[in-house]
Amino acid sequence: MKTALARLLALWVVSACPDAELCAFNDCGSCGNACCKLLIKVTESPSEAMEMLNASMHKGGPDNAYAPSMTYEGTSGFADLTPYGKPVDFIGQAIHTTTGENAFDDSVSFTIAPSGSGSEIEAFSYSLIAGAYCDDGQNYFNIVYLVDSIEWSAGYTIKQTGSCPAPAAKK
Repeated sequence: MKTALARLLALWVVSACPDAELCAFNDCGSCGNACCKLLIKVTESPSEAMEMLNASMHKGGPDNAYAPSMTYEGTSGFADLTPYGKPVDFIGQAIHTTTGENAFDDSVSFTIAPSGSGSEIEAFSYSLIAGAYCDDGQNYFNIVYLVDSIEWSAGYTIKQTGSCPAPAAKK
């Protein structure tokens, strides 16, 4: 029992997140495990946004640690849902492998839907190691690091959705 508790505490305390600012959005089990869900708005069309995200994922992303997943439709990274009349045009996923002393895999998933003259990207990152109660902001990092590395024509905005909360204000 002591060994299992020690391993659990080690997973909880060990942080692989490499960016202090992005890693400040710590999630402690809001999905039953550490996760992060964000809504991102861009001015690009859904197909342009998908192509930009997919190209970055296929290059490994900004840290060469993103690997596009195969979709149910048999495509790498993203699948086109426009023929099916769904409320989203594209769905995609990559696995991000953390760096540092311990390497962990996290699933990073996206849906892209039309929104006004641009797109709304729903991004979700989930720690794939069981027992990741607090992630020291790794899942927030997985999403924002990738999105921030892309040259969006008018930048992007992020909306929090309840997981990976913003850090508490310093007094």
